[in-house]
Amino acid sequence: MRFPFLLAPILVALAPISIAANEHKHEHHEHEHSLAAHVHGLATLNIALEGQHLELLLDSPAMNIVGFEYQPSSAADKKTVASAERTLKNEQLLFKLSQDAQCALSAVSIDNDLAEHADEHDHDDEHGAEHQHSDIQVNYTFTCAKPNKLKGIDLTGFFKAFPLTEKIHLQLVTTETQQGAKMSASTPQLNW
Repeated sequence: MRFPFLLAPILVALAPISIAANEHKHEHHEHEHSLAAHVHGLATLNIALEGQHLELLLDSPAMNIVGFEYQPSSAADKKTVASAERTLKNEQLLFKLSQDAQCALSAVSIDNDLAEHADEHDHDDEHGAEHQHSDIQVNYTFTCAKPNKLKGIDLTGFFKAFPLTEKIHLQLVTTETQQGAKMSASTPQLNW
């Protein structure tokens, strides 16, 4: 897994928080060997602000984003994956940052299990596809003209765009604060 230069040390420091949050796995996911939980309906969003550089790292089961986790083989499924990626690249739709901070997206990258290996698994047997776990990770890098004015994020647009995402475990690290929060469609805003 690739971590952006800013988030890697932060995620290591926050690992105990993540591991504690991962204790509530669905029964059919117990065979998962990873420390990171793969829980449908749950995503994580790590936010790091250092100087004028703001990074958001979203990690979600593909189910939350596209509605399935099997490798897309039909034209409709491939269209769904492509449409979800277009939506994920529209950061202004998904995340509302404090306007006074004047943050502008400088880069976005998507690591999508369904897009990367789409042709490799077209002939998976049904049993294998049934137990497959696919994830989508998106890294957003922003440059903020006035980072000291960045005081909150609103995820209302994200929950509207991806209604299968029930909760987002958010972890925030700035030079002034470090906090975690559980976000949902009914509580989509975090101020710091």
